[in-house]
Amino acid sequence: MAVHIRVALSDVRVETRTVGDDVHIEISPTENKATTQTTPGGLAPLIQAGDLKPGETLYWSRPRLGVRHTATVLENGWLMFEGKPYRTPSGAAVAAAGSQADGWTAWRRESDKVIIGSLRS
Repeated sequence: MAVHIRVALSDVRVETRTVGDDVHIEISPTENKATTQTTPGGLAPLIQAGDLKPGETLYWSRPRLGVRHTATVLENGWLMFEGKPYRTPSGAAVAAAGSQADGWTAWRRESDKVIIGSLRS
């Protein structure tokens, strides 16, 4: 059996291993505090434009699973989710979902329920 996996995410690590006929895939966030402090995150342009503010809460409601995730916008445009910083909304969404997810369509601003992807020009 052949398995091909391609992952193109900047702030998650994907490890695969084969055990017999089973393929095990582990997705976990990467953490680099130096990068977190110096590299602007994906939300930085929205902060600069005044569309998001540091400290704002974003949420992702998943009613079928009975789950509601929340994250906080950081000053440098990163998101803090479950105590870990993520450079992009999609990185935080992947961490929340445990699989591929588009954070730009998943996360909403708590104050007015607006999808954050709609804030991009």
